[in-house]
Amino acid sequence: MKTFKAEINKIILALTSVGLLILLIFPASLSANHFRYGTMSWEPISDNGTHVTIRLKTENGWTANHSSFRFTSVGTIKNNFIKIYWGDGSNTYVDIKILSRDEGTNDTISEMGDYTSSTWTSGVTHTYSSDGDYVVYWTDGSRESVENSNGGAWRNETKVNIGGPYDNNTSPVSAVPPVVQVQDNKTFTYQVSATDANSDNLTYRWGTKAEFFNGSVSFVMPTGMTLSSSGLVSWDVRDSVLCSGCSQNDVNDVDDLWVAVIMVEDRHDNGTANFDSRYTGTVCNKQG
Repeated sequence: MKTFKAEINKIILALTSVGLLILLIFPASLSANHFRYGTMSWEPISDNGTHVTIRLKTENGWTANHSSFRFTSVGTIKNNFIKIYWGDGSNTYVDIKILSRDEGTNDTISEMGDYTSSTWTSGVTHTYSSDGDYVVYWTDGSRESVENSNGGAWRNETKVNIGGPYDNNTSPVSAVPPVVQVQDNKTFTYQVSATDANSDNLTYRWGTKAEFFNGSVSFVMPTGMTLSSSGLVSWDVRDSVLCSGCSQNDVNDVDDLWVAVIMVEDRHDNGTANFDSRYTGTVCNKQG
């Protein structure tokens, strides 16, 4: 029975927003490199009446032996590795710490934090001096090329709401496994899930190129992939429905990678969406 693996890149974005990045792969072994996946989440931690401070957290996946990464063991800390843009004209270089490493695939999972005092602190704080909506993001270009995109440059962002009707709101949080097995020549389904500390309703929609990709990178959704408002991803990869000339071009080969992007939206007070989240996934083609 043929299967493909799905490496999931999750990015939970802030404002009341959650972003995920997933990578799905059909082959027996994962061949992608560089940046793999990430999540971001945030919460307000103080408000003195004029300034609101939030704590932003991320979890990211990388290839341990990539030239710009070079993580050799669990507990390794890399300084000033990620640059966070806070949406108010300021930016911060932050540290990351390796949490786990698969010796067989060189896949690592790391978290963002602060190590300036030689003591590791998970997450990074930022203070906003006025109310408003702020898009927080980070971006880079070292990601494996995929079948439905012509480059590896990615952008992960979230919207943070300070003050107003969304005062004290917290972003949703989501977690997904790094690898999902998908059977070939079947209709694949996967439930994306997230939680919200404020018990707000969450809805799911496809993301856009502008929300997830930088520069001249092109992007088209994989043919036959659908997403419900409750987060159920379905992808019909049966041989009988593949089409000539579509994004899959009637062929799914070993090691082919496909990207899908998803926005998770927090419905503040169970009404209008007050922030958005990004989830991107790369789907790799079947063996065979």
